Amino acid sequence: MKKIFLAALSILAAAILAAGCSGAAERSDIGLLDSKYLQVGMEIGYPPFEFFADDGTTPIGHDVDLAHAIAGILGVEVKLIDTAWEGIFSGLDIDKYDVIISAVTINAERMKTMEFSDPYIENWQAIAVRRDTPPVTSYLAMNGLRIGYQDATMSSEWLDELIETGQLNCERSAYDKVIYAFEDLRLGRVDAVLTDSTVAEGYVGREPNVFEISWHQKDEPGAEPESFGIAIKKGNTVLVEAINDAIKQLEANGKKSEIYRNWFD
Repeated sequence: MKKIFLAALSILAAAILAAGCSGAAERSDIGLLDSKYLQVGMEIGYPPFEFFADDGTTPIGHDVDLAHAIAGILGVEVKLIDTAWEGIFSGLDIDKYDVIISAVTINAERMKTMEFSDPYIENWQAIAVRRDTPPVTSYLAMNGLRIGYQDATMSSEWLDELIETGQLNCERSAYDKVIYAFEDLRLGRVDAVLTDSTVAEGYVGREPNVFEISWHQKDEPGAEPESFGIAIKKGNTVLVEAINDAIKQLEANGKKSEIYRNWFD
């Protein structure tokens, strides 16, 4: 799969200049992609970043809007490719899509096998509970409880570490999508959900009478946030630069903040 035209490196500066002047570079000026599409891998089941509208077929969410905004700067259209989280990174390696925009945490281990854009949002860990149940006011208070979480995420890695180091002893319920964890929380099948704070905030924002955040990692002394970025195939630095330039333009024209406010405020 031909990922980068031979002339890409020499015309990148011209493409960025054109995008800065016109708001969207012409497809022929970018020379980055196979077609007129930016093919985006995402797990459409992680609200408020990406999920289906009430019709059950239309993808919506923060990362969906961000993908369309970036594509607009690049002068191409978006093709969203719904992918199970467990295999989403391997799909990038085999050129199933050009980028992953799906609330991907940037960390040292992932940077060994893929490129990342500049961060576009900060995130923490959080514990969500039902409002009609006792709050879980610290991560150690999860001891003895039934904890739901999405498998193969930073939440599951953190929970595994707490258990393996003897800090925590709880009953774990892993789900392939976080929406199922929250559904079981709603039904009382788990006592709490450990998840990204941005996801927890989205659920509380939509259903404040049902859910609440009872613990937030940012309240812990010395806690550092995670950063989400756009994942790109290792070595494709031309596309990294173009994506970063698009993010900067969206910051400058206010569109990035508008997308954030739409889903989190």
